[in-house]
Amino acid sequence: PTIKQSSGINAEYGETFQHYFKQINLSMVWLVLLQVLWNVASSQHSEFLLNIEHKIGSGEWSKRATVILPTIKQSSLPSHNKPQYIPVSSNERVDELKSAAIQNDTLYGINAEYGYIRTNHKVLEEGEISESEGYVSIVVRPCSIVEADLVHTLTIHMDNSGYVTGLSLQTKTEECVGKTTSASSFSTDAQVSYPVIGASPDVNTFIQMKEAEDRKKTDESKDKRSFFAKYWMYIVPAVLFFMMSMGGS
Repeated sequence: PTIKQSSGINAEYGETFQHYFKQINLSMVWLVLLQVLWNVASSQHSEFLLNIEHKIGSGEWSKRATVILPTIKQSSLPSHNKPQYIPVSSNERVDELKSAAIQNDTLYGINAEYGYIRTNHKVLEEGEISESEGYVSIVVRPCSIVEADLVHTLTIHMDNSGYVTGLSLQTKTEECVGKTTSASSFSTDAQVSYPVIGASPDVNTFIQMKEAEDRKKTDESKDKRSFFAKYWMYIVPAVLFFMMSMGGS
């Protein structure tokens, strides 16, 4: 009787252990699924923060703005393809730019970090070191911006991996004529440009053309002799036999 009671207790503990083990496994599965869903949501909604700096002539670089760039996945959606441009109003240096435009003897430079930073909306402060690999820059004449009333478009060129590859700046000024402006701050339209994948080569058409050329060459290389030249060994004996038969008659 003692042995039977011990076996019953062991069986009961075994069933309880299996029950808790199943619950632990289900909990682990749910945790893994939640982690996967969180990673997917983070990749869909995370964004790139890019610092834009500028300088006039040989002066020092200063932070001009922070641009929040859409991710590659977001860029496929029209509503998410527009970057958010956050200017640093205290560092616009518009008066210096106007003076440089009047003198017209120096250049205005803009640069951006080469590479990208995943920061989860953390805006880098002035002088803070980022994980960037370098900078891409562009220089323009100050008068081209001033004479456009400080209105311009700043395009950030990126590759398919999310790296900044270049900058471009466009204004409506075609030629500097010495015009001044009463505008007191920049009006910047920030855009992002991604490479456009070109059309793939039409391999099937090329193969068909090659096959047609090969067939044409084969047809041209065929025997072009006349009918008599090809079958004279059969025609001559037949003619001789016919003449001998006529002579005998």
